[in-house]
Amino acid sequence: MQEFEIGMGSVRLNETPDARYIYLEITNRCNLNCRMCFKQAWKEREGDMGMPLFLKILDDAREFRDLRMIYFGGIGEPLAHPRFLEMARLARQRGYRVGLSTNGALLTDEIMAALIALKVDLIYFSLDVIPMMPTRVGHAVSEDTATKLARLRDMKNARGSDLPHIGVETVITKENYRHLYDLTEYTKQFEVQAMIFSNLLPPNKAFSHLIAYDGSLDLSDQLHGVYLKSCEDRGFLLKLPEFSLRTERHCDFVEKKTTIVRWDGEVAPCYRFLHTYPEVVFGREKQVTSVSFGNVGQTSLQDIWESRAYLWFRYLVTHAQFPSCTDCPLVDACAYVRGTEMDCWSNMPSCGDCLWARKIILCPIPVEAFGKFR
Repeated sequence: MQEFEIGMGSVRLNETPDARYIYLEITNRCNLNCRMCFKQAWKEREGDMGMPLFLKILDDAREFRDLRMIYFGGIGEPLAHPRFLEMARLARQRGYRVGLSTNGALLTDEIMAALIALKVDLIYFSLDVIPMMPTRVGHAVSEDTATKLARLRDMKNARGSDLPHIGVETVITKENYRHLYDLTEYTKQFEVQAMIFSNLLPPNKAFSHLIAYDGSLDLSDQLHGVYLKSCEDRGFLLKLPEFSLRTERHCDFVEKKTTIVRWDGEVAPCYRFLHTYPEVVFGREKQVTSVSFGNVGQTSLQDIWESRAYLWFRYLVTHAQFPSCTDCPLVDACAYVRGTEMDCWSNMPSCGDCLWARKIILCPIPVEAFGKFR
């Protein structure tokens, strides 16, 4: 147990190996070059996770008795890693549920057959528009993604397999918001079981005018239709973002006891702090700086999870003990909001301007889905 002073009192936090989800960014490379991705502006080197590090993570994961899934995700495309299938197979052999996010472009019949045979639990595809629909922003291979979705459906049915469960992730912009219901209907043919809609977080001001949460749009009809679609289909999981600021702030990654290991072994608390990159929050440019609580290549994942700094960070975020920078009256004159390294409450790092905490931007995977799919 560790004790932390707060004002005139203190808080005692238990060191408990209670992580439930381990996300692995096995590579930060991607086969696509999407215009809206912040990889267009970052200066980080690219690389793949080595097998010795991956095997150590699997060994370390044994200490987390409540671990529910190992998820292959991050900023890169997992299938771009030359040993992805071997990694997925090893994780399944250890008895872990396995999931992944993909743009689908690198999926072959051989890979899909292997994922079905391995009984991988969950695959989320990125699909922002119905194929052939004109758009400047979004994943550039929607037609190919749809083809892969259809092929995976057919291969599952031919083998009489319910797994992998199929989900779709969609980024809402001013270019596609009128087609949310149509997209939901379109994916029905692929026997999609879950959809998560998120909002665009612009990497620069050139895309700022495309956000759908600036108060200029009426999305009521589209959202109502999507909600009705989810109610009609029993077992269909839907997750929609907020389109305006709410008082309450919640972090899915922290509250669902999730940790993320970067390709080089650095352990981050969430997707937002996985890398260093620029973002634009309601027209304000800022720099997000990556956060690491330790490197799993040098320290056990349990020791990092239970470290004093990581414990304290999770406590602060769980209890929303950070300033609300996004709607602060001083935001335009404050130097703290130009970056994420510190806020005016002396928190390091700062979550005060985080649109994920506002549910405007949603985490790439709705972890609530895992329970439904058991």
